[in-house]
Amino acid sequence: MRKTFALLAAAVLLAGAAQAQNHPQITNGDFETWTFDGANLPNYFNSFQTADGSYSNYGYDSSNRQVQRSTDKRPGSNGQYSCSIWSRQVVVKVLGITIAKANAQGNLTTGRVHAGSTSADGKDNYNYSDRDGYNTGNGFRNPCAMPFTGKPDSLVAWVKFAPDGTDTANPYAKVTAIIHDDFDYIDGAKESYSSDSKHVVAKAVNQRIAKTNGKWQRISIPFVYTNNGAQPKYILFTAATNAVAGKGGTGDRMYLDDITLVYKQSFQLTIPSQGWATLCLDFNAKVPAGAKVYTVTELVAGYAKLQVIPAGSIIPANTGVLVRSDASSVTFESSVMDPMSVSGNILKGRTTAGSCQAGQYYVLSPATTKERAVFGLYRGTSLSANKAYIEAR
Repeated sequence: MRKTFALLAAAVLLAGAAQAQNHPQITNGDFETWTFDGANLPNYFNSFQTADGSYSNYGYDSSNRQVQRSTDKRPGSNGQYSCSIWSRQVVVKVLGITIAKANAQGNLTTGRVHAGSTSADGKDNYNYSDRDGYNTGNGFRNPCAMPFTGKPDSLVAWVKFAPDGTDTANPYAKVTAIIHDDFDYIDGAKESYSSDSKHVVAKAVNQRIAKTNGKWQRISIPFVYTNNGAQPKYILFTAATNAVAGKGGTGDRMYLDDITLVYKQSFQLTIPSQGWATLCLDFNAKVPAGAKVYTVTELVAGYAKLQVIPAGSIIPANTGVLVRSDASSVTFESSVMDPMSVSGNILKGRTTAGSCQAGQYYVLSPATTKERAVFGLYRGTSLSANKAYIEAR
């Protein structure tokens, strides 16, 4: 669908009302900080080198890490690094005699690894929130539990998974996050600890992360809430190169980047009587019923070409759009679904208010009608939040 609008000299800024707030995230979930163990462990995360348990010292030393900083980052990342974990065979010896061999999966957690059994799938091998535990390295005190008080809607992570192909019966990696109350919660034990369930606030679980064929994949995992009265105090995140304890190949590798917790958000956009408004949000949002949403692809001799964003599509965060509706207001809600790809859009969005130079932007004008959105050159020196503008050239 195509419409046009003309340029005028006068303009006003149209305001909306946001209903968003800052929400807790997994600390260092972008894997940019690695001071505790250098390139071998991201800060606020743990793996086998910080494990406890009877067999925590068998087969793990400075030359046998299973975590490493990587410059292979996900597409579009603003950071420098990702995190790589991998599996390997561990040989347990006593007095020089081999007593056990096990496939140690790549394992990364915000809690602590407990190695209490020589059997890879033994019930005494698990990750848990060790609320009083910590390790110190390079002047940094690395905790073994992550305090957390949020109630997110979903967990989003970028992964790249390359199993070695030797265990075709167990081809999947996993990512889990458990929000729990003030308790040393255990995740991953072969035999469940029945007393733990009452401490769970919510779980996000994906145990079917398949081979990604050398490409990064964005995964979104919804949290399922227990509604048992438990209140969030900690979050226990775990990533492993196989979904089944003790399974997988000895050459499996998994990359992780930009772990983000997504919260349900909404924005109520006021629609003036002329029926048009611009919008820019800091979260992915679904095109609501009762509204049509467009990007602007070209502005030539005072006229613009509009590209419709299909109904029900997900608008990417920080994307400027033009909205048409006959309602007095339209509510945009966040979505955990993948956003659509937007290209060629000349609308520049802002999610915070700020200053500008007079004559720097075109904005919606009072001359806008129901049939045509009119833009004019803005002579002011401040811009409103959550609006979109066209740069004057």
